Amino acid sequence: MSGAEKIQDKKLFRIMEKLQQNKTMLSMRLVGQNYQRLTMVSEILKEKHASFFIIDTPGDFKSTITKLGTWEIRFNFRGPDNLEYIFATFGGDFLDEQPRIPFPKHIERLQRRRHFRLSVPAGTKLYFDLGQIRQEIDLMNISMSGSLGILSTSSGRDQKKPMIQKEDYIRNIEIVFPSDISNSEQKLNVNKAIVRRAEYDPRRKADIYAFEFDSIDKDQEKMLIEFIYNLQRSILKRK
Repeated sequence: MSGAEKIQDKKLFRIMEKLQQNKTMLSMRLVGQNYQRLTMVSEILKEKHASFFIIDTPGDFKSTITKLGTWEIRFNFRGPDNLEYIFATFGGDFLDEQPRIPFPKHIERLQRRRHFRLSVPAGTKLYFDLGQIRQEIDLMNISMSGSLGILSTSSGRDQKKPMIQKEDYIRNIEIVFPSDISNSEQKLNVNKAIVRRAEYDPRRKADIYAFEFDSIDKDQEKMLIEFIYNLQRSILKRK
């Protein structure tokens, strides 16, 4: 990921119009609720001092969002340039039973490189099964294509020989991100990964592994995109 381009003003309005015209599918997540659905922009309302959009409403949307004080919704979609676009909205109400949502202040287009790696916060873990034992790896960094991590070695085996070897496959992987980046702990599932690097680090007394994600479901890939996006934003805020 080489950065995010911030889109505002007239360009933002044109993108919102295109979303309506092309009936582009949006992924919608309510912040503070375990709620994620697909929707579309069905109408755009341009008023004197503000612009709003109306979405195609999932059946359980109203009953869920009325539990919230202030509406905070995150949207993402893939543009015609095959890049990911993300925006957040704050506030909203119902107009003739349809949700009227204010335009975002900006839309961010992620200029990502698939293999660009970001350091992850302490406590980020990767779990996988090896035989009957669930293994735990402390992750060091992550990208859209894979991750790098450390596995502490036990004294009961040959420490110079990693537990898994280069080109081995691991399956049923769970990555757990701590709550530093989002409001709560997040879990991500990867179906299968291949080991691209496996070596013993005598200084750390640990195995170092680099994994390439070989199979990941679309919804999990979107979660990974959002995590990397939020991680990058938190890094930029600290600079």
